Amino acid sequence: MIQAADRPSPREAGPELLVLAHWEAFIPWLLACCGRWPRSARFSLTQRIENHALDVLELLVVARYQPRQRARSLQDVNLVLERMRFLSRIARTQGFMSMRAFDKAMRDIDEAGRMVWGWRQHLRSRGTGSTTSKQPPTHARPETST
Repeated sequence: MIQAADRPSPREAGPELLVLAHWEAFIPWLLACCGRWPRSARFSLTQRIENHALDVLELLVVARYQPRQRARSLQDVNLVLERMRFLSRIARTQGFMSMRAFDKAMRDIDEAGRMVWGWRQHLRSRGTGSTTSKQPPTHARPETST
């Protein structure tokens, strides 16, 4: 059995574990924060933000363990993070979130987005990201001189 001390720290393990560890640490704080919002927001804003946070976690796990879906999952993570930004701004303007909580949420969401971008760049540099291809398409016609 592998003990936690036997495993490399997330920083040594690669970009995918960095973002997973960061998001896993953020979710409990976010759930506690949303749990303090008024009842009027519970089944709209609170539920949407909490579900998006859990969706990000699921997409990161898919990206980590299913290489064929990695590029699409990371792209989807960025979209869900952007939705969370908008919903958090609405929560702040409605007074559900304190400025301090809003700042923390924005910093953590932004940090996750930067980490996902770094992961995508890492994949591109290794040539394993499906967003860029280093080989020309096979259907390209050979050039002819006239």
